[in-house]
Amino acid sequence: MPRICLIACILFSTVLIARDSRRRRSISAAVWVPTALLLILASRPVSLWMSGGQVVVNEMGNEAATSPYDQIFHLLILSSSLLIASVRRFRWTKLLSGNLAVVLFYSFFFASVLWSGDPAGSLKRVIKDSGLLYVGGLLFTERDPLLAIRSVYFRCAAILIPLSVVFIKYFPEYARAFTVAGEIMVTGVTTQKNSLGEIVLIFTLILLWDSVEMIRQEPHRDWKRLPWDRFSLIAMGLWLVHESESKTALLCILVGSLLILRSGKYASKAMNRAVLISALALPFLVLFSQQFSSVIAPLVTALGRNMTFTGRTDIWQHITLKTVNPLIGAGFWNFWGGPGGYEISLQMRTPVPNAHCGYYDMYLDGGFIGIALLFTFLLTSGLSICRQMERTADPQRFQRIRLAILVITVIYNLSESTFARVGPIWLTALLMIVDYPQKVQFAKVPAQSKGHRQPAIYPTHEELCATR
Repeated sequence: MPRICLIACILFSTVLIARDSRRRRSISAAVWVPTALLLILASRPVSLWMSGGQVVVNEMGNEAATSPYDQIFHLLILSSSLLIASVRRFRWTKLLSGNLAVVLFYSFFFASVLWSGDPAGSLKRVIKDSGLLYVGGLLFTERDPLLAIRSVYFRCAAILIPLSVVFIKYFPEYARAFTVAGEIMVTGVTTQKNSLGEIVLIFTLILLWDSVEMIRQEPHRDWKRLPWDRFSLIAMGLWLVHESESKTALLCILVGSLLILRSGKYASKAMNRAVLISALALPFLVLFSQQFSSVIAPLVTALGRNMTFTGRTDIWQHITLKTVNPLIGAGFWNFWGGPGGYEISLQMRTPVPNAHCGYYDMYLDGGFIGIALLFTFLLTSGLSICRQMERTADPQRFQRIRLAILVITVIYNLSESTFARVGPIWLTALLMIVDYPQKVQFAKVPAQSKGHRQPAIYPTHEELCATR
């Protein structure tokens, strides 16, 4: 029975991807490069799949790929993305000049290698992290970048969501792991229950956006022609969130869905800016939760946590102005694998792989300068998105999904750490909130009269929606 269900799952995923490929014929084969990357980031490292796929939880260190298979995989993906985008004449200089906050953010962390306790490791990680921009460059050289992005996420969702269901139901040895306390956690195709919630969160929001766009393009669809394949994947994803008990992911799904589907006065200029400012204010309320306990308590409860954030504040109490240099930090992604991280683990008598808060980890990586650059990046990107929403009708809701991804990234990092960490949320955030330059597509149209042909400019969908 388990083998039959696995074969049925593979056939189901194949049919979905084949149908999607026929529907989106304008998507080039190069899109499989970012698809392969997302498949691995949203599941398990290549080395783990090659060794049999069973979960081995890494409880300490900086979670860096130590296997040559993993290193070779990421090198091939990032170098291929850079090469393809460059051959297609992607405007890298315009990407840099149009995103100064991103340039400053990564430039600082490249410089942090100089004071890192593990300079070689920090350099490898920051190169790998900033290399995700190459993947964005590849996708935005597609004829229709938005269609390409939606296609990548649909293909990954069509494989990983059904496979997670089959793993949990029929292959528990591959879909479950034990916490430090000895409790069983449901992991699906990932290595940790929160990672399962993370991929369902991202896939659900992109699938919802994709479904809305498909219905918008064919408003006269009858119920039989609705995107039931997308709806079925969303339903399976919600079941996975329930099984993994990832409350943060569930809350982010609700918030992100509302931001995508809202209309009328709820999508006004004032509302957009209020959403952005409120989201960016949340980290400060959480970090000073004792002073604002009456204000923050309802949100913490909604996250499925108590005022200790399920023990996270125990970790945070060990992170002070004396833990690292408060101005410049300990260097990019270096602290937890070094003496400082081991000392906290000894004090807490349990392995601590990260701060379980993206803002604390940014402080450990880059001090107050790193935190300031992160918020500069988020604020400038958010304001840019809001301005574009005010200037255009946004029929594809692209600006809404961009704002939704920014907001849920801010919220998710209150209790998990994904900022500047190569993973599904950070990859999606860089794809959505960074302003990528695009080129106008040129095409020929049928002659209007015999013997006469004239070129016509067909802008991509996103160029019709907004000027980025």
